Amino acid sequence: MSQQQASTADDFSRVDAQESGYSVREVNDFFSALADDYEQLLTNHSTSQSAHTSRTIRDKVFTPEAGGYTPQVVDSALDRVEDRFAEMERRLYIERYGEQLWQDSLKELRTLLLGRLNRPDGERFRRPSHKRTKGYLSQDVDELCRLMLRAVEHGETLLPQKIRSAAFRSAVGKNSYDETQVDAFMSRCLEYLQDTL
Repeated sequence: MSQQQASTADDFSRVDAQESGYSVREVNDFFSALADDYEQLLTNHSTSQSAHTSRTIRDKVFTPEAGGYTPQVVDSALDRVEDRFAEMERRLYIERYGEQLWQDSLKELRTLLLGRLNRPDGERFRRPSHKRTKGYLSQDVDELCRLMLRAVEHGETLLPQKIRSAAFRSAVGKNSYDETQVDAFMSRCLEYLQDTL
């Protein structure tokens, strides 16, 4: 991912002037920073404490803007960049600490995921703090968790995009899961899938 590649942010398509897209300035600035950080990784095999990582890329949220960049196009580009960062992070970790420590950290993550994935349907995550607070429909979340369980426990193929594109319906009460907790867990699932491809 070079500076030239990063400049393609300016070429992202835009939504109609009446529609809401991503802030053009924020997207351009973010992709420019990502290019700088990736070049730093490639040349020095290190970055500053404030440098972006695959996780900060995954968690990035842009401000809505009328006539801004098309969200689906930007999200797709971010997914590709995130995968590149994850691959580089894995390679550098192994270079610094060795293959064995990498495998140990992967086993640790696997154990953590299985601890929750093996819970019964309807009991994998906490409920929203208030009964009327909307959460994710537990049925939808449990369905994806079952797929993830087969991937982690039995090695079945599950591509990271399945996690990224998951769209859980809203629910309240006993049929819902706390959104923040689910999102955090799915982020770790995504890390695992990236690391085992």
